[in-house]
Amino acid sequence: MRTAKPTPTAEERFAEYLRSNRKRRTAERFAILDRVMATQGHFSAEELCEMMRRDDYPVSVATVYATLELLVNCGLAVMRRFADKANLYERASASAPDHHHLICTSCGKIKEVRDQALTDLIASRRFAGFTQSYFSLNIYGTCGACNRKRRGKNDKEK
Repeated sequence: MRTAKPTPTAEERFAEYLRSNRKRRTAERFAILDRVMATQGHFSAEELCEMMRRDDYPVSVATVYATLELLVNCGLAVMRRFADKANLYERASASAPDHHHLICTSCGKIKEVRDQALTDLIASRRFAGFTQSYFSLNIYGTCGACNRKRRGKNDKEK
């Protein structure tokens, strides 16, 4: 009887990625990995740099950007682009790999949504000459709070 191979930890996956791509294993890279894995939601490279400073682990913005690129390439983080905002990142999640985003064009709020039927439809699509890694659907509109503010403002003007 075969026993299932244990799932490698994020640290093990990153270490193997660095080794196989002949990249240096540095304390800074693994400190950034730890912070990314502990962070919920979306964050910018600059916000991650500030979190590292608050943790008394100052690192350069260049090191953060370079490490985020490595984490994205090895599948431990995902980079998102939302309209005119800077690139945002989030840790990759095996339990909920594909989700979509509702983005308020008024206040900039980003809400994650999961729709399994939509996810299955997108995942089933094949594109000639293209291998899909992950996807994210961005839906732009106005959030409930901004709609309420707008209605309140319109009611006062009447």
